[in-house]
Amino acid sequence: MDIADLNKLYDEGYDCAQCVVFAMKDSIEVSNFDELMRSVSCLGMGLFEGSACGAVLAAYVLIGLKYGNDRPDFSAKGLALIKKEQFMAELRKKHGKGISCPEIMGLDIRKEEDNFIAQRDRIYTEFCPGLCLDVVSALEKVL
Repeated sequence: MDIADLNKLYDEGYDCAQCVVFAMKDSIEVSNFDELMRSVSCLGMGLFEGSACGAVLAAYVLIGLKYGNDRPDFSAKGLALIKKEQFMAELRKKHGKGISCPEIMGLDIRKEEDNFIAQRDRIYTEFCPGLCLDVVSALEKVL
């Protein structure tokens, strides 16, 4: 998947979390892809409140799907946490330490002025798809 594909998904109405899941669909095993897409549909735009980045949260969901535990198992939980840290180390190479929308974008979309700037400067349609591509690239290295 390239930036043009991600832009197309955004244009179709998918948010950042859904774009990451869609981009990784051939790399994950899930019994119901539509349910997975619905399950991440409220993660976009920082949980729709400018907090934790939806693309990063979707990556955590996918790491959990592959390496997480479904019953008490400290070993599996430990592996999932290691994979999450490996993912974040890769992502931080391009996007610094934070995982919130304000830290990554440099704008706090909860503030009217910053939201206006984000729309005016096409952050959601230009920066965010590029970030999704970086998330997918980092995720591919750990899945």
